[in-house]
Amino acid sequence: MSSSSKTPAAKKAPEEIPWDLFDRCFIPVVFSHAAAVILSTVLNVLYISQVSSFTLFILFLIVSIGSTIFYHNLKVTAAGKAVLVTGCESKIGYAIARQLDDLGFTIFAGFQSNENLASKLKDESSGRLHVLKLDITSESDLQDALSYVKEHLPDKSPGLWALINNVSWAAFGEVEWVPKTVYQKAADMNLLSTIRTTQVFLPHLRKTKGRVINVISIVGRIACPVRSPFCAVKFGLEAFSDCLRLEMRKWGVDVVVVEPGHLTTGNWFDDKQMLEDAKKMWDSMDDGTREDYGKDYFEFKVRTMPEYMKQQESDPVPVVRALVDAVTRSFPLPRYTPVTREEKLQTIVAHHFPRSVYDIIYT
Repeated sequence: MSSSSKTPAAKKAPEEIPWDLFDRCFIPVVFSHAAAVILSTVLNVLYISQVSSFTLFILFLIVSIGSTIFYHNLKVTAAGKAVLVTGCESKIGYAIARQLDDLGFTIFAGFQSNENLASKLKDESSGRLHVLKLDITSESDLQDALSYVKEHLPDKSPGLWALINNVSWAAFGEVEWVPKTVYQKAADMNLLSTIRTTQVFLPHLRKTKGRVINVISIVGRIACPVRSPFCAVKFGLEAFSDCLRLEMRKWGVDVVVVEPGHLTTGNWFDDKQMLEDAKKMWDSMDDGTREDYGKDYFEFKVRTMPEYMKQQESDPVPVVRALVDAVTRSFPLPRYTPVTREEKLQTIVAHHFPRSVYDIIYT
């Protein structure tokens, strides 16, 4: 028997799926069913008609789904519109900058580091793409980027069409293990700097009635053990986005959240950096904490983190598709969740069922 025949087939990892059409059509389907049942009951009680609720449901469904798909497919023109993308050194940032450039948008691609990758993106793209050095934790970088964007906007463009906040810094560890400085850095990189970036460019988004798009994570809605530094700030970014959406409604500015699943989120964790951080965490613990948890348990958690977070190399296509949809649609969804089927079900249970039900199933 050959060695290849002895190798068991690898279990296929779950795929992240764009759920935008499902999310758009869910409410119209529910509305059609409820309206059909109510109207059928009224007509039958008043002896006006004996039409069945199923017939009315099909009628309402055709009208509501048809209208939804019509509005879903309305798009803005790319000509004369500018988009700023932060964190282009990441796979998602790089891919969305390339995709939007191909669609005809003027792109300002912000890189915190990696000059070689920035040069590669510039070489692969059209003359409409501009590369910026943009560390969003640096006020001087933000002001320089603002000046550059204002000087290089397309002709007759009043301002910026879209801001994609894509910078993420991932940290892990149980609460008792993580030093205060790690929580502070996580808050600064993921939350405070994103808020400041939005503040700087918001006046120019209001001029175009554009949109703010925040790339967060599914862990911003579903808490996970061993990742409290990451979950805490992502929950905060979700709240910031919801507040901003309410405030910007009167200006006609859309605020969109994109929540990649665990596969994509896992790529924000660097294996080498995780091991270095783990050693620092263990060394910084007091003797009592080290004794209570034990090194075996600590090392087990560290060893299983990369396996859990990186089951396979994630496909950026579902996330990029959601971002393109958020930029190009005339009526974008407030939230996109390019996640696996299991994660979609988990979010539904978490937000629409009693907490006790969620705890029984998932904890």
